[in-house]
Amino acid sequence: MSKGASTQPSVDCSVPMSSCFSGRCFDTLAMRDLDRRSAAAQGLNEFDLMLHAGGAAFNYLTAIWPGVTRFAVFCGTGNNGGDGWVVARLLLESGVSCNVFLHGSADRISGAALLAYEAWRQSAPERERSSDDWLNSARQGDEYDVLVDALVGIGFRGPARSEFDALVEGINGASIPVLSLDVPSGLNADTGAVDSSVIQAHSTVTFIAMKPGLLTGRAPDVAGHLILDSLDTPQCILDEVPAAAVSWARDLPPALLRPRRPTTHKGVCGHVLVVGGNAGMGGASILSASAALRSGAGLVTLATRSEHLCAAISRQPEVMARDIDSPESLFSLLEKASVVVVGPGLGVDDWSAACLRVVLESHRPLVVDADALNLLAADMSFPRVIAGSVLTPHSGEAARLAKVPVSNIEADRLYWAKALARQYASSIILKGAGSIIASDKEGCEPNICSAGNSGMATAGMGDVLAGVVGALLAQDYDAPLAALGGTVAHANAGDLAWREHGIGLTATDVISHVGAVLTPSIDTGR
Repeated sequence: MSKGASTQPSVDCSVPMSSCFSGRCFDTLAMRDLDRRSAAAQGLNEFDLMLHAGGAAFNYLTAIWPGVTRFAVFCGTGNNGGDGWVVARLLLESGVSCNVFLHGSADRISGAALLAYEAWRQSAPERERSSDDWLNSARQGDEYDVLVDALVGIGFRGPARSEFDALVEGINGASIPVLSLDVPSGLNADTGAVDSSVIQAHSTVTFIAMKPGLLTGRAPDVAGHLILDSLDTPQCILDEVPAAAVSWARDLPPALLRPRRPTTHKGVCGHVLVVGGNAGMGGASILSASAALRSGAGLVTLATRSEHLCAAISRQPEVMARDIDSPESLFSLLEKASVVVVGPGLGVDDWSAACLRVVLESHRPLVVDADALNLLAADMSFPRVIAGSVLTPHSGEAARLAKVPVSNIEADRLYWAKALARQYASSIILKGAGSIIASDKEGCEPNICSAGNSGMATAGMGDVLAGVVGALLAQDYDAPLAALGGTVAHANAGDLAWREHGIGLTATDVISHVGAVLTPSIDTGR
């Protein structure tokens, strides 16, 4: 490495996110179509497009790690490897040191990748190594400052062979920053699932369009900082191809940008009833009620155990707290409610089940959260959730609802969010890093929320989300929009809380920011 050079990246992220992307995302089949269309629209052949991609990757590589002079590029035998050969040749031409490690037999390289490989061989055949050479040298990593992952790309389908796993583990074990091309090798570009080993990238540069698997599942752990380069693909080409999902980050859905009239009063802003807070679990329902109030609901009533009333009133006197030690007490409260949030701190005992049954029989629009989901999953005798409601499961709760192992949910979060939306004729928020929001509406692609941060992995966050969504439902936004807008607003409030509190942020901190995030959509133009 040259004097003064550093492997510390020049990428600055104020919030610890792997990605924050808004726009349409495309699965592998669609991406292959887009590759062809993009090349044709620009008058390029497949090799020309590969040169374009490799050139873009080279530019980002040298921008992220300026001054670094020792590189290693790991290439597979497909087109992702072809991109890597282009990067390697450009690195050498720029005057830095670069070796290439080939995984697989050169006899398997064909098409555009073969042209890229041959161009590299003409430049520096002596710098080609086998991937076995990397594994067989205990000090191999000492020779390099930055690695480039061009092993597999979007074509990866696991499980991988043991040789691939060993190589990936060897690369990760070197503790050298990695730039992955298109996707980290070992990551499913459609689902974000990982079947075996996966490259732990510092940054990933992806080409033409975003892939859903870079935004959900395991991707936030392994993709690092995401960079999208369109390779000059015309927007009209992207508009012609159906998307697998739409990602949302900083901006709220435009349909939420509905101004309030100056004469607006509490009676037209909806009445949210929060039902929950069993013995020893009052905090969850109080958080949900506070979040609903801060999200613009005109009236909020909290129905909970009597032991929590004093805490609720002292924390949020604007919330009307009512005792429901007897579930029958819910009847009069339900008559006044426009939306019910049921589940935060509800528990799974007889009182919990009785409360849930009363709520379901009311036929009110619902936000079903936490233990209410577990009760539904465990007892098929409950009345059906009214169509047009919102369910907010994490992966474990989703698995119980779908009657499948959690591993099935994590293997394809997009699929199962859509499946549950159809099952319940409602909207689903499948929570987690890269939350999936799916609707039962025909032809409506799922959404991914790419905002949020790891500091939000703390108690009460789901309760706050349920309250936010309930408030939007109460303000006459339909279930798909309330689910999407609530999830995006909640995540952005979490990012604001991170900047203020860091890793010690709490659910209460998020509540304090959610009103500001929603203000443009709730009260525009004052």
